[in-house]
Amino acid sequence: MYRVTLQYQPYIPRVIAFLAVVCALCAFIYGFFLLEAVAHAAARDSAESQIQTITKKLSALEAQYLAATQSLTPARAQELGYVVPQSVTAVFKQGSDRVLSLAGKSPVQ
Repeated sequence: MYRVTLQYQPYIPRVIAFLAVVCALCAFIYGFFLLEAVAHAAARDSAESQIQTITKKLSALEAQYLAATQSLTPARAQELGYVVPQSVTAVFKQGSDRVLSLAGKSPVQ
């Protein structure tokens, strides 16, 4: 009859300790990333609510701007102190070169 015996292996406790440390480290990292994901989800929800609030404020400001521009007339502008300019100088770009000219006159080259 054959007899099976187990021999003591000195590296087995070290392997078990190493695997326990790896498992604990993985559990810690998993918990850290889980908490980070929850924090980012909460921050995203907060940012979305801020975006909605800002969008509402922007809409109100656009409505005020449109109402103000519709009420602006030349007479109202004169009441506010605006005056018609005596002369206007036109500045425009010619062709594909990067030269600006005043009142249609060619620049000195």
